[in-house]
Amino acid sequence: MHMQIKSRILGRTLTFTRPGRSYLYVDLNGSEGSLGKQLCRDGRTTGSTITLRGEHQPDFNRLCRRWYTQYIRNVKRGTE
Repeated sequence: MHMQIKSRILGRTLTFTRPGRSYLYVDLNGSEGSLGKQLCRDGRTTGSTITLRGEHQPDFNRLCRRWYTQYIRNVKRGTE
C-alpha cells in the first residue's frame, strides 16, 4: 500500500507505505518502505507501533492522515 501527503509545514511530500503485512512506514528520514520511520501511536516514530491488516486502502489512508495530523501537532509543540 502507498499514499502521499504534500506537507506545507514540513516543506516536502511524505510517502507512507506498508511494505509487508501489517507495519506502516513514512519516509521522514529520506528512505521509503521498511527503511523509513515506523508509524507509532500519538504521532510518534518510536513506541507502540500502528499496524493494519488487510488490503483496504481507505483504512490505510485514514490511519496515515490521522498519524500525520498528530505528528504535526508534536512538531509544532517541539516534542518530535
